[in-house]
Amino acid sequence: MNRLTVPALALLAAAALVVPAGAATKGPASGKSVHVGVIADVTGAAGVYGTPQKNAYELANDDIKAGRLDAGGANLVFDVQDAASDGAQVVNLMQKFTTDGQTAIVLGPTLSGEAFKAFPLAVRANFPVMGTSTTAEGVTALGSSVYRDSLAESQVIPTTVQRTKDKWHYKTAAIIYGDDNAFTKTDGDLFAKALKAAGIDVVDTETFHQKDTDFQPALTRIGSKHPDVIAIGALFPEATKIIQQAGKLGMKTHMFGGNGLNSPEMYSVAGPAAQGVVVGAAWYLNGRYTSNTNFVREYKAKYGKEPDQFAAQSYAAAQVVAYLVAHGATTKDEILKGLQNVRVIQTVLGPIGFDANRDVKSSPVILEIVKGGFTYFH
Repeated sequence: MNRLTVPALALLAAAALVVPAGAATKGPASGKSVHVGVIADVTGAAGVYGTPQKNAYELANDDIKAGRLDAGGANLVFDVQDAASDGAQVVNLMQKFTTDGQTAIVLGPTLSGEAFKAFPLAVRANFPVMGTSTTAEGVTALGSSVYRDSLAESQVIPTTVQRTKDKWHYKTAAIIYGDDNAFTKTDGDLFAKALKAAGIDVVDTETFHQKDTDFQPALTRIGSKHPDVIAIGALFPEATKIIQQAGKLGMKTHMFGGNGLNSPEMYSVAGPAAQGVVVGAAWYLNGRYTSNTNFVREYKAKYGKEPDQFAAQSYAAAQVVAYLVAHGATTKDEILKGLQNVRVIQTVLGPIGFDANRDVKSSPVILEIVKGGFTYFH
């Protein structure tokens, strides 16, 4: 897959229209109303991801009203509905939004497994949808109306493996991943592929199911093989327990994982064992884009805590929609055409675009968990 790097995109961004904070509120969409449906797991098992997403869209609503986010004078509203980590509810909400006659695009749902259930409804209706945290393989392949501004795991994991190998010089690895979730299964497959490509011997592979709580037997089996590193394909609830229990077993093995580990709550929940765990990610809190520094400041002022990647990718999706609306796209057909013609838009993720497969053009960042958050992995 050909991708522009962030530096290359930054050069292109100079030629693109970048909407600054406090921009003018008049334009082709002035006076029109645009309704954006948002499906997020605000509660339930995936609430750790969905709540920051909800917060980001609430902040976007505030910023549009205040003129900090330019929607060309349109009355643009992000309507966040809680799917409660329930796949059936996700499908119901997608059906509602794609048939209500007023929604112009749907953002979400939170999880890849939910997207595989809900996005086909949008595809059949040629309705634009954008995943902001659906990183499993095959999401955009569901149809030509499916986009995502979240980096796919296939865009992140190979870099994570290579960067950690370059620093740690490991030769053997073990993999532990969830085998009943689209995202975690993707991680397991991609870790196996990337480690093999890097010449690493995978000495053990362990699987688990969602909501499992006891990982000590699997970790004991891994420990008996003495791998240099452990690759973790898990969502937050299981990932924190794996890391915590590895620490209780006295395992000193280096560990790394994918986007499921990219939550600022990792250290506070998993404890000191999380320190030094490496995470492949799409965004960093301290990224120096002006749009990002403004977003982080406003988010923290409103919610009393710093945003995470899931909030950032959601706010970036709001910026993409606002950009399209400001350029006159106010219906679902106009939004879809606008997405097809996007070149570069400046967002909290930096300058982004979409490739021929409708995946985001961006580059991953490799982070290391430290007490209270993350830092760059060097």
